[in-house]
Amino acid sequence: MPFSRAVLSPLLLPYHCLRRRHAARLRACFRASPFADRLSLRGYYRLRLGILLHGLRAHGRTVTATFPRIDVLGEALYARALASGRPVALLGLHAGPWELLHRLPEAPADRPFAIATAPAFAPALTAYMAEGREREGKRILWVGGAGSKGLESGLREILASNGVLALMVDQVPGPEEDCEYMELWGSIRTPYPGRLLRFLETRGCVFVPVSVRLERTTAVFRYHGAWDAAGPEQLRGFLEESIAAAPDQWNWSYPKVAPA
Repeated sequence: MPFSRAVLSPLLLPYHCLRRRHAARLRACFRASPFADRLSLRGYYRLRLGILLHGLRAHGRTVTATFPRIDVLGEALYARALASGRPVALLGLHAGPWELLHRLPEAPADRPFAIATAPAFAPALTAYMAEGREREGKRILWVGGAGSKGLESGLREILASNGVLALMVDQVPGPEEDCEYMELWGSIRTPYPGRLLRFLETRGCVFVPVSVRLERTTAVFRYHGAWDAAGPEQLRGFLEESIAAAPDQWNWSYPKVAPA
């Protein structure tokens, strides 16, 4: 991985130059955030490349073999949520090596475990994502998809069987008019899946936020305290806390994230 990073890093500058509007939005986000002194385009792109390489390295392997070290905090919180006998929603965010957010929590032996995700921009990449995630008793539910692999029909099975649904709360695919937004620190606008979360709440889900960040060669995975509701205030506190722990590892590049 260090070799790959060294080879690919020179490509980051032309990539930045080719996407000037993107770079301007990122700079505006960095300035508006509480982390202006800790964020730079060059450092951000370089770290994003390292996180991407970690994800590629983890693809198709057991999680214990993909990192030199993984520290897991709060495992009892997930076990307690499963023991409640209610459906469980794992709420993650795109920060650090986020593939671990789907891979590390174990699927219960007697209940389904599904990952809600959007198809990628290319069919080959979509298939690659599914290959890496549909392992160890887990399957993907495609946002906007139909049939048994679609989120709407798959949710019925998850809820009826008191299963586990893993989803991200800081990105919402689809048209702008379908998004709901919140403001982080009163200065950064980010989308969140409000309608889906409200639906899960009415069906008795217990919500367990999860986050992960890199600390040199260690991936620190954390289960946060469970919620009975996942409203904007709870989500705002979770996102602000998790991003502040490693602001350069969050996906500021997502086009719907912008200064408020």
